[in-house]
Amino acid sequence: MIQPQSWMRELTAKLMTCFQSKLVFVGLQGSYQRNEAHEGSDIDAVVILDTLSMDDISAYRDILATMPEHEKACGFIAGKPDLLNWAKHELFQFEQDTHAYFGDMRLLLPALTRKDIVDSAKISASGMYHACCHTAVHDPENMLALQGMFKGAFFLLQIEYYLQSGDYIRTKRELLSFLTGDTHEILRISMSWDTELASVNSNPDFYFALLLRWTQQILAAEF
Repeated sequence: MIQPQSWMRELTAKLMTCFQSKLVFVGLQGSYQRNEAHEGSDIDAVVILDTLSMDDISAYRDILATMPEHEKACGFIAGKPDLLNWAKHELFQFEQDTHAYFGDMRLLLPALTRKDIVDSAKISASGMYHACCHTAVHDPENMLALQGMFKGAFFLLQIEYYLQSGDYIRTKRELLSFLTGDTHEILRISMSWDTELASVNSNPDFYFALLLRWTQQILAAEF
């Protein structure tokens, strides 16, 4: 299994050698950053250059091919100007969930407002609402789709809890301890999907209803 600190230090050194002054940020997101990774987890590196071209992408691809367990490499690469012009509703969690190995993420992002964070919650809830309804109507036996919704619920739960409390909780286990009712049940199911699967298969509508009820509440919330 990947040791994320040493893997990221090696990647950062190779990026610095290749890109030199073009490199402005390297970071880690995802399950390895949260200490929640398992053997099959991707390692989600974040790389920001002063500008990004196809030649840069090709060079980065070549670097990743030299890394241990390179097939698990995933993540995000961008140019600094593109990140400054990014849709703001996507940037709050991007910053919160990224651990820096080189550079300072705060210097790369536009100023964000509470409205941007609320927009993130509403847009994410809209997408999950639609996915829930569409799958429940047209493909109710698609357990992979339902699993994906529960997996993605964690990130929306993080935003919802932040808007309610002012605290951004980075790990699933810690967040679970603060939740009650439907939100606690949704995250619990997400974290124990394999043991829940027999119940999901026997009554998928219960699980669709749980997501539907929750996303309706977020869409109606004033925050």
